[in-house]
Amino acid sequence: MDFRIEKHGDELRVRIEGATRGEQEVFDRVCACRGQSWWSCPSGECAKIGACDTRRDGDATVLALTPRPGEALSVSGVEECLRYVLADSAGAQSGSVTPTR
Repeated sequence: MDFRIEKHGDELRVRIEGATRGEQEVFDRVCACRGQSWWSCPSGECAKIGACDTRRDGDATVLALTPRPGEALSVSGVEECLRYVLADSAGAQSGSVTPTR
């Protein structure tokens, strides 16, 4: 599974290729963690996410991450979060994660 992070103004868009239905649950956890902090993110960047919208674009899942008021999202911080969450999911599914920009 590959992902690419693009900055669009204050928003970060994460395009995840090869997402399966089971992996969609992981993406939902990434979006939910911003308010719950129930998983151990190594960068803590998830705490800065104010809104997370998920949509499908062909075979890809696209996350649109918007920061909380007064915060700014870091591409490298979000990439670290995603590698952590997706690697955990991929390890359980014997997959791999390859971040791209």
